[in-house]
Amino acid sequence: MWQYTNSSIILVIAAFLSVWSPVSSFTTCRSTTVAISSSPLPSSSILFSSESNAIISDAKLQIEESIANTDRGRSISTQQRVEVHQLLSKLESLCPLSEPTRDPRMEGSWIVEYTDAPPPSNGQLLFKGIAKQVIDLENKTYRNELYVGGSGIDQDENAWLSAILDARWEEWDGKYLDESGSVSDETDVGRTTWKVDFESLTLSLFQRALFTQQFKAGTSRTWRMSYLDDDTRIVRAGKTGRGEDDWIFYMRRGA
Repeated sequence: MWQYTNSSIILVIAAFLSVWSPVSSFTTCRSTTVAISSSPLPSSSILFSSESNAIISDAKLQIEESIANTDRGRSISTQQRVEVHQLLSKLESLCPLSEPTRDPRMEGSWIVEYTDAPPPSNGQLLFKGIAKQVIDLENKTYRNELYVGGSGIDQDENAWLSAILDARWEEWDGKYLDESGSVSDETDVGRTTWKVDFESLTLSLFQRALFTQQFKAGTSRTWRMSYLDDDTRIVRAGKTGRGEDDWIFYMRRGA
């Protein structure tokens, strides 16, 4: 059984504060990440024919097989990452929705199965765990959750270490978050993209909250929903909304 001393707890907290900062999370060197251009969503919905369903199912199967031994993207070679991103782009091109952000299936919990993002967004906080997102459409809120040492189907029960980031969302208006301009080739960017505003971060040990940190007003990011169906979702999370600073998240619906 693990033994936790006061000094080890302090190290956990210090590491958490150093890696969770929104600035550091999105400026970490992506030396092992291959830039893959964002795939546009279809202009109109694809009919859910048996043929299109089969194509989508096959595309998802290929992704699952390609990420099976990558530890959710935390242990992967450059060549493997290229292959994974090509498969993700293929699935994005098959998205059956033209307005995924407005689809009720966004609601609920989602488990990160793969990402090229750095800690803690990849589910690692000194120790490896799982990253989860819970969306509340009615109240326009969401939670990014990280669990280490948890149990249950989603490994999020009775975790000895957890971090919860509470945020609010709204449909993005297309203005870049670095105030350097705006999207010029599309007026209704809100159909695919949210602007999310971070509110607070709570760190807990053995289900007991240690502290809560409030974010500065205006700490925002963009979340582009590039694929959504009943049980699968792909999100491209960006610092500015431009695309070149996106991290990609492949998620399955939580239990």
